[in-house]
Amino acid sequence: MTLDLSFKELVDVAANPCTATGRPLLVAIDCIDEDPDQPRRTFSEQALEELSQSIAEHGVLQPIVLRRSSEDGRYVIAMGARRYRAAQRAGLREIPAFVQDVALPDRYAQMIENIQRDDLRAPEIAKFIADRLDAGDTQAEISRKLGKPKDWVSRYASVQAMPDFLRARLEGSSIRALYELYQAWRTHPEEIERRCAMQDSFTDAQARQLARDVRGESGRANPRNELPIGRPRSENSAPLPEAMLRRNAVNDCEAATEHQPKARVVAQSRPVASLAIRVRYQDRTGQLVVDRPATQGSRHAVVLVDGADNEEEFPASALTIEEILSK
Repeated sequence: MTLDLSFKELVDVAANPCTATGRPLLVAIDCIDEDPDQPRRTFSEQALEELSQSIAEHGVLQPIVLRRSSEDGRYVIAMGARRYRAAQRAGLREIPAFVQDVALPDRYAQMIENIQRDDLRAPEIAKFIADRLDAGDTQAEISRKLGKPKDWVSRYASVQAMPDFLRARLEGSSIRALYELYQAWRTHPEEIERRCAMQDSFTDAQARQLARDVRGESGRANPRNELPIGRPRSENSAPLPEAMLRRNAVNDCEAATEHQPKARVVAQSRPVASLAIRVRYQDRTGQLVVDRPATQGSRHAVVLVDGADNEEEFPASALTIEEILSK
């Protein structure tokens, strides 16, 4: 790699490479420490070996980013821990680096770099979000700084509240699948734990189906073969004669006409079944709010999104009803 350095910078680096700052410089690897609090906790051995071979052949093509350490003359890696390790493995004594003249790490910048590479492990993301929440950041702030949707942050934030058997499956399952199981566990803990004991990992579809099955088994309030609510009738009871049915119908009609106001009051006071309507909008799930209309008009619906603090409004035509359960 060719570095565009002035003569003075070359002299400075040669004299003391551990004090150089500013533009990309060659910094002695012995003067560099890894950040113990970086989001990434593990590195693929195969990926490190492949990168090491590439560096040995072509050099470090992208400089790492360093910040000043609290210890004089040393630096801490802000971005590029994998390149640093691969350069060490390749036997390099120096590595090209940008040096930030700051002492405190930018945790969000580190996280964004790792997320953009799309190879950060789910437990590492969950720990980062938990740490930021403990530090006082809100989910909305984390969402804005990472450039991620609020529901994405909410799912990872919920990991700390998940039972151990669900957290143990985070490595092999997507966060969306685990969040689906977590929501079902909150209302059906024993059944979800029993089902999860049979399987080590879940796809999104498997988790949705399992949650749907568990909710359905406990939520069936009125099977098809169940009699309507009303006066019980023996299975051996003979059907009423047709003439009696006609006479009862006439009497009921006359009574309804004579006491119409009273009938209307009774109808209004008749209890309505309490139902929970589960809906999906794109990759987000939640409960439909039916006690008030949306502020955007009749073509929108109010939904309490899973894991969110506030209700949101979505186009009604874009919602999919997934379940209708008894509360």
